[in-house]
Amino acid sequence: MARPLVVFEDAGFSNLFPLTLTRPVFDLVCGMSSLAEKVVAGVGRPSIGFHLRDYLAPGCDGAVTSYRELCQGHDMLTLINGRMIFSAGLLERIEPSWPGRYVCCGSTVVANLSTGHIEKLDGLIGQPLTEAVFADLPARNLDVGLVSFPWDLVELNGEELGKDFASVGGSKIETEPSPMVHMVAEENVRIGKNVRISPGVVIDAGSGPVSIADEVVVMANASLEGPLHIGRGSIIKMGAKIYGGTTIGPVSKIGGEVAETVVQGYVNKQHEGFLGHSYIGEWVNLGAGTDTSDMKNNYSPVRVAVAGKLVDSGELFVGLFMGDHSKTGIGTVFNTGTVVGACCNIFGADYPPKFVPSFAWGGASGFKEHDLKKAIETAGRAMGRRGHTLDAEVEAVLRKVFDLTAGERHAFFG
Repeated sequence: MARPLVVFEDAGFSNLFPLTLTRPVFDLVCGMSSLAEKVVAGVGRPSIGFHLRDYLAPGCDGAVTSYRELCQGHDMLTLINGRMIFSAGLLERIEPSWPGRYVCCGSTVVANLSTGHIEKLDGLIGQPLTEAVFADLPARNLDVGLVSFPWDLVELNGEELGKDFASVGGSKIETEPSPMVHMVAEENVRIGKNVRISPGVVIDAGSGPVSIADEVVVMANASLEGPLHIGRGSIIKMGAKIYGGTTIGPVSKIGGEVAETVVQGYVNKQHEGFLGHSYIGEWVNLGAGTDTSDMKNNYSPVRVAVAGKLVDSGELFVGLFMGDHSKTGIGTVFNTGTVVGACCNIFGADYPPKFVPSFAWGGASGFKEHDLKKAIETAGRAMGRRGHTLDAEVEAVLRKVFDLTAGERHAFFG
């Protein structure tokens, strides 16, 4: 029987707020899949455990509830950091019988724990694992992709799209497009089942692969440039311009201009407006004419609010990071490197601040706290429009996020 393997959250999850307020870090997307899905695909095991924050565990299949039971009959456990971008061949670089840890950028990314360490983990279920857990283990360096900040996901997305495309088998056309659809480098195009692509669409895979999942609709005269992935059931609106380095999650409606952006899923951006170098959570609605700036006029690196401080991203192109269930009114504009929390409603003329805490309502002219009950009602309506239900587990997460971010709102409102 294969040794137990657990994907874990460490303290680095908080530097990925607001995206990780409502989901474990390993559910973030880079390329065609989430970080957890890359581990499952790479390891090939039917059952992998997950160690995550307690309030997120009820919605996570495979959440560890007892290490004693999980490791029964085994003398060693392998832990994999959920912020790591798992790649083919990684396990070949790990010595399975060595009781130690592998470190990248100061963080433990893989650890083989013997029986003594396993027994300590039961008392840590529901808490992110800190480096103190691994402190007495011998360490070796391991060069891997590690996500530390939201812009890392955007920066690495194009490369991961290419790797994921290869890992699923490359080109495959299951729905033959109309002769009036123009494809460049068809050998780099993958089209799923029951896909409808209207006349005048251009699919340009010359600079990277284009993957279109099952039941996608691409409306007339849209232009798609690779590397690109469009998730199951999404709709690309007429005349949309989708540039390379972009991932669009499932059941989203996307129009206007999108470049080097990750859309987690269930997002409405149906109208004109530019979205660039951004990461957008689930159940977000971007009103008509919503625009993001993704480069400063003086061409200097963009600073971004992270854990209450401004962090130099080292990147020239950084757009918007927006949490789940947030909305914008028509004509909303965002400055470079703006962070908007979960369940926000942003509207009005002029730029809002570069950091807006979760459950904020307003714009450049002023903000107030978004009523929790009304925010939950709105979230339920939005989910219902996509055939989903805001169940007790989801509501509990939103209520927990409201409590967790109270301090941010207090500081923000003054």
